[in-house]
Amino acid sequence: MPKESKPTEDAAQMLAEIEAFESAYGYNADYMKDLFARSPESFRRFRAARPMTMHYDQLTAEAYFTAAITVMQQEDCSGCLELNVKMAKEAGVSEQLIEQMIESPERLPAELKDVRDHTLNCLGAGAIDEEVALRIERHFGEAAFGELAIAIVGVRIYPGLKRALMKMQSCHMPHNASGE
Repeated sequence: MPKESKPTEDAAQMLAEIEAFESAYGYNADYMKDLFARSPESFRRFRAARPMTMHYDQLTAEAYFTAAITVMQQEDCSGCLELNVKMAKEAGVSEQLIEQMIESPERLPAELKDVRDHTLNCLGAGAIDEEVALRIERHFGEAAFGELAIAIVGVRIYPGLKRALMKMQSCHMPHNASGE
């Protein structure tokens, strides 16, 4: 495959974008800076994929963040979990619901418990339960179910990238929801 021409984007602008994100959320994005330092073109491709990780139009913010927070509880450090909590609040998800997502997911409304269970199953915690998936699709709609699938897969890019770049050592892994 021929090499693509690289966009001429100012490195200082890209680093400023990362630092603005860190500042806005009180989040350590050293792994993004590391990727950029190693391979600016790889960072550009990562950055191009980021809108996918936050796409929800038909899916409610509550359902999206139930999935995103569940992924972070299972696969990432507490910093990324905290980031998703901040983003959920910013999106208008109630603090009570966020607390349930984290501390007592068994108390979530039935449709969000289904989202959590489906997310866990997609992460390998169990077999995909077709009835749960069908309930989600009936409740939220076909388009929303597609958005949920993209959300589950998309947000995994962050913990995966951190591990691949060997940047997880600075994170403290939360006790995951499956009790391991």
